[in-house]
Amino acid sequence: MSTVLKRFSLVGVAVALLATGCGSGPAKAGSAAIVGGQAINLETVQDRTVTVLKKEPAAQQMQDQGKLDQVSRLVLADEITHKIAEYAGQRENITVDETKVYDAVQEKGGPEAAAKQSEQDATTIYRRTRDVLIMGELARRNLSTLEVTIDFFQSKDPKEAKEKAAEVAADPSKMARFVQEAPRTTGGQQASASNQKVRVTENPSLVHTMLWGVQPGTVVAFPADEQQSSWMVALVKARNKVSPVPGEDDLADRIDPQLLAAFGLRIAQSLAADLPIEVNPRYGVWDPTGATVVARSGEKAGFVGVTATTNKS
Repeated sequence: MSTVLKRFSLVGVAVALLATGCGSGPAKAGSAAIVGGQAINLETVQDRTVTVLKKEPAAQQMQDQGKLDQVSRLVLADEITHKIAEYAGQRENITVDETKVYDAVQEKGGPEAAAKQSEQDATTIYRRTRDVLIMGELARRNLSTLEVTIDFFQSKDPKEAKEKAAEVAADPSKMARFVQEAPRTTGGQQASASNQKVRVTENPSLVHTMLWGVQPGTVVAFPADEQQSSWMVALVKARNKVSPVPGEDDLADRIDPQLLAAFGLRIAQSLAADLPIEVNPRYGVWDPTGATVVARSGEKAGFVGVTATTNKS
């Protein structure tokens, strides 16, 4: 399982980058984004972007190429991810041992050295480390006990997958037909099912996906493999706690903490599913699948949509 998990890195989920340009902001003036009513100040994002540009050669190159907005969106994504982790930790009553935070930073050579390794800066590295520990604990509590029930089908065409996911979100009754019509794999295996029970320990290749990051009544579409040769569209129908399979009790202790945090981020997203995230248009829009901010005209990493029937309930 660890081999499969190595292909997903938390650093790829949220890093640090200042959007320039015009556009009206969200509800509160001077905000880069508003997460659950809490504002992320424009000044905070701008200051962090400047810091990153000073210390990261790659970021400086992006600035020289006129891609400063990309750096800014990554900074803002990190700020939003922090809000999500903080909210989830509070909901689950997770208390972080500050000694562990300090020790983890010191193990990487102190705040300056750790910041260079993690694309943070010295003022945010302790916060990021604390978030990683929170998400690690969320993962521990769910890794071997979370089971989701889904209807799903696969598609080789990302555009088709997203379009059909949007159709299901608007009319969940269409899912049954899409499941029935789904083609089989090249090996002749069925690539669709109804009421399929899924656990991450039995399906480790899905560990990084939004399958674990949403509440029942949500439709998701995402790449089902690293090469994105196949996409999965799933209607999440239930989330349940089950007993661990013998031998899985200490599974979390055998996985790298960063990878645990990656799965924990998805758990945090599910806990914060009711938390509105409003991004200032100058930066773009929030993409929950990639846990990042993308340009308004940019391509999202997948699709996430609450079904119409759920919205009405």
